[in-house]
Order: sequence, then C-alpha cells, then structure tokens
Amino acid sequence: MSKRLMSQIFDEVSKLYDPFLRAITFGGINRWQKLLVEILDKEGNRLDVGTGTGEVLKKSTNRGLKVGIDLSMGMLKRAKDKCSYCYFLLADAENIPFKDLSFRTITLSLVFRHIENRRAFLKEAYRVLERGGQIGILDINKFSGTKLLSFLMRYPLKPLGLLLFGRERWDFFLHSLENALSIDDVEKYLEEEGFRISQVKKYMLGVVYVLRAEKT
Repeated sequence: MSKRLMSQIFDEVSKLYDPFLRAITFGGINRWQKLLVEILDKEGNRLDVGTGTGEVLKKSTNRGLKVGIDLSMGMLKRAKDKCSYCYFLLADAENIPFKDLSFRTITLSLVFRHIENRRAFLKEAYRVLERGGQIGILDINKFSGTKLLSFLMRYPLKPLGLLLFGRERWDFFLHSLENALSIDDVEKYLEEEGFRISQVKKYMLGVVYVLRAEKT
C-alpha cells in the first residue's frame, strides 16, 4: 500500500481511532502505552514515530522535548489538541528530518508493522538516537494467538467495523494485523541494524508485546 493511501486512510479514521482502539483492546491499549513509556529512560528528548493522535507523548514523563511524526495530518491535528506542549511534524519514518544524535528515546505504538521499509527506518532511528539511546516498540506478535483477533475482525466485529470505517479502511486494519511480525522477526531486524533487545513483555496471551532495545 502506498504511503499516500495510508495517510488518507488514517486521516479518514482519525476521529474514531481512539475509542475504537480502546474498545478492540478492551482498554488494554492505555496500560500497554503506559508501560512502553515507563520502561524507557526519563531523561532526554523523545521521538514518537507514527504518533497518531499523540497518546504516547501525552503519557510520556521524560524530561526533554516530546516530538511526534506521522504521515497523517488528520491524526496530527488531533494530537496537537491533546498535547499542546508537544511538537508534531508531518514526516516519514524512513526519512526522519532531524540531526544525528537528537533523541534519547524513540517510541512506536502499533506502528512497526505498518512501516514499509523497516531497515531504512531502523537505520534512521540509529542515526538520530544518542549513544546508548533506546527504542521502545508496542505491537502485535504474529503467532497462533493472532488468529483469534483475525477471526473476530473478519466475522463478529466486521459489521461494526464496516459501519464505522467502510470496507477499504476495515480491510486495511485487518491486513495489517495479519501481516504482523513475530517477536523473533522484530529482534532479528533490530540486531541486524545495531540494536540489542533488553526487555520484552507479553500481554493478551502473547498476542501483544512491548519491548525495549538499546543502540549498541
């Protein structure tokens, strides 16, 4: 899927995104995002990639700049309404518009699986992170448990999804779930680009994970 189309889809769902995410995770998204920010350093600047409506930065307690980038202007407008003291920029994760060593931490909440060229992103993340900087990822773990979520989205939740989002947008979310990576796959990507995983936590019977990796 092109980045332009992805941006358009998230523009169109921006108003419904937060309540839908809370509903489909049974409220878990708030707990997981809080853990995501808690396992990272509290000092220094933080970059939230694919910031969406700005929830991760709103929850962040780091003592430094809080910056979010996203491809969707609709999402960024909602993010700014939530977090007036944060900075938001329309930008691509594969071409981060900041200088080397600009951030102490980087966060991604339900974003990593959407990135088309993950190696390009990780190279950029490595470049803009300080020495010893950290990256935190919250996402879906691809294993047998994801089949349950896929089943729910294909059948019992589908009428509601189509009503709220329309077929093209609902199919996008379904396919993004089915294209999720396993934790082992994510670890391989990170290690090959100079990161070391130092913490992993799993939730919802292993369907959801939160991990921390450090720039080596």
